[in-house]
Amino acid sequence: MWWTASLLFCNKRIEPEVHDLETVRLPEIFHIAVQEFLRLMESPQKWRVLWGWERLLTNFCRYAVAQGASKLGDCHYEHLLGFLEHRYLHGIRKSRLKEEAKVLSEFLRFLWAQAGKMEDPLEGEDLDEDLDWLDEWFEESIVLIQANDEKEALEKAEALGEQIAFEHQREANFGVRWEFVGVLSVYEVLGEELLDGMEIFSRFLTGKEAKMLMKAYRLARKAKRA
Repeated sequence: MWWTASLLFCNKRIEPEVHDLETVRLPEIFHIAVQEFLRLMESPQKWRVLWGWERLLTNFCRYAVAQGASKLGDCHYEHLLGFLEHRYLHGIRKSRLKEEAKVLSEFLRFLWAQAGKMEDPLEGEDLDEDLDWLDEWFEESIVLIQANDEKEALEKAEALGEQIAFEHQREANFGVRWEFVGVLSVYEVLGEELLDGMEIFSRFLTGKEAKMLMKAYRLARKAKRA
């Protein structure tokens, strides 16, 4: 007998090893750049409300230096994302993080201009979408199980889920942890044999659920292209 099993996995981001930013020695050129950028703002006071923009920009520079940057033009989009991830994992709300990201993006462009680089350091990336990946993500996997009854199918599905999570973790990037959450459902495939085009699983979705799945699909495709 054949069964379908719905397996749920969780993709968790864990805190990468970073320096204590306040202790990172910052070259003077970065301090000067921070001050010049603040002076160029139309109303610097309004930007300092959220956390203290001068400190935020300085700590971004410290993060980039801790990751190997030594000149203004060495700062990259990956440093921006890494710094925002660092702050998110230290409790900064997503709404506040997105406000900070707007200013940090302009600051990164400013650093490149100061370094004589005319390209856009964001290179067309959608920062809002990339920030969505900071949340925990879940993967639902539908697998076929051959078993004599539902109890055996459930047991085999649980063992397979643990194996898949282990394989995901082995291939995962640093700072990511895969966990097998559990078996959501097990259903018998009605039919004596598997045929081409045969439906083995279906479910109804609300409009909201469908939109969430479509958004996740677009993000996953973007990640695969990266």
